[in-house]
Amino acid sequence: MTTFDELAHILSNWQRRLRLQRTLSWSLRGLALGFAVGLILGTVGILQARLLRIEFLTLIAALTVIMPLLAGLIAYLLPIERVKAARTFDRVFHLNERISTALEMHGKPFHPMLQQQLDDALSSARNVNPSRDLPLKFNWREVVLALLLAGLLALVWFRGEEWFQAAQRVRNVEEAVAEQQQQIEELLTEINSNEALTEEQKETLSETLEQALNELEQNPSMESSVSVLTSTGEQLQAMSDPQTAQTTQALQQTGQELAAQEGSPLEGVGEELADGNFVNAAAEMANIDVSQLDAGEAQQLSDQLEQMADALETTNPELAEKLNEAAEALQRGDYDAAQRALDEAAQEMMETGQQVAFSQQADQAAQEMQQGAGQVMAASGGQQGQQGQAQAGQQGENGQSGQNSGNAGSGSGSGEADDSSSPGDEAGSSPIEQGAVSDGGESTYEQIYAPQFVGGENGESLGLPSSGEEGDTIGQGPTTPSEDGESLVPYTEVYSQYETVNQEAIENGDVPFEFLQIIRNYFDSLEP
Repeated sequence: MTTFDELAHILSNWQRRLRLQRTLSWSLRGLALGFAVGLILGTVGILQARLLRIEFLTLIAALTVIMPLLAGLIAYLLPIERVKAARTFDRVFHLNERISTALEMHGKPFHPMLQQQLDDALSSARNVNPSRDLPLKFNWREVVLALLLAGLLALVWFRGEEWFQAAQRVRNVEEAVAEQQQQIEELLTEINSNEALTEEQKETLSETLEQALNELEQNPSMESSVSVLTSTGEQLQAMSDPQTAQTTQALQQTGQELAAQEGSPLEGVGEELADGNFVNAAAEMANIDVSQLDAGEAQQLSDQLEQMADALETTNPELAEKLNEAAEALQRGDYDAAQRALDEAAQEMMETGQQVAFSQQADQAAQEMQQGAGQVMAASGGQQGQQGQAQAGQQGENGQSGQNSGNAGSGSGSGEADDSSSPGDEAGSSPIEQGAVSDGGESTYEQIYAPQFVGGENGESLGLPSSGEEGDTIGQGPTTPSEDGESLVPYTEVYSQYETVNQEAIENGDVPFEFLQIIRNYFDSLEP
């Protein structure tokens, strides 16, 4: 090995150690950077209720591993120019530029002085102890920074229970809404494959469900999803016929009686009716050719038609009328009229079957929508909802107890109680109407009685704004409903405040599900 080769070998070892030093430094910086990025992303995700505890831990662990490895790998593989490294070693090892000069002079024409300089550089390099003069060490400021960031992450981890619980509720709601979206898609498939429905009926049901599906996709929040599912359920429920159950029971019972008469003209019709296949039963009836019946079969068919008409007189008078017409025509021997009446009865039965199928499908979808709303509410905090129901029950008992105690005597500050001037009678005589049609906010001003102080004359007095009429002042103290100059406040001025409280209670799951729609309808009816 020549003198220069030996010097180059020593320089390569120093460069390797320099790479290790740079790798350690950059890895520490990568660790601090990973902590910082994890803290930022984790905090944003937690505040937005998007990260669960395990996801937060996974994020931090991934950044803690990936960022230092990536930074260290880049630091080790990043090339180091040999001349610049030699200058660094000259400075670190106090070699007075011997190594860098030897490298710069290498390749020049031979001169004894150059050889002496190279020998001197090699001799100085041999005396260097890299472990002592170039130790592998950390920057303590960077270590303190990394520890500080790690402490902040630990603080978020241990003190962020409420945030993680909120994220869990949001995630539960998202999953529940996704399940409802899948349920709606299954309903759409079922509706489109239902042969008992007409195309118009399929379109009517599908349009309502598709609108609900789009609204759930656009805004999957708990309050919006519950509102969409509840309103969709109400729309579907309004499409169903309350007489469907009675009609279905009557047709199936009639079908069982007809199916029991073996060999009769309406045996096949009865079997389809008994199975609930009303559209198929109508097709069977339409296939009956009256002209092919003998006198005995015609009489038996007439009796069966009268039997069906009597059974359906209450639930389906139109179909009963057509059946009676066919029966009377058969008794007269007018087979042409009987055939026409029988075809009309079959058409009426088909329409009835389609309506029954439509009503049943709408009722089924409505129930699933209502159940879905309950599942979304439960997903937002089932324990909180149950606690709210228990509190509502307890408040109901306390309210009943308070009412009983109130009947025993009047409240302080109201004077002697009598039947003619009790506030309860006044409030009950003119309740706020629900379901009123909105007039766009313009309506005749209605005076609403502001009740007396609960605490009596010593209660806190509130200064209320003017009612809007010049010279009229309100908020002068407790009065009775029968006195002039009573304290009046338009409810439109306070509606928004109570609506805000109502929305917050719904979003927090404080309203029991069975009262949710009642409260929603109440506030909708009061909306200016």
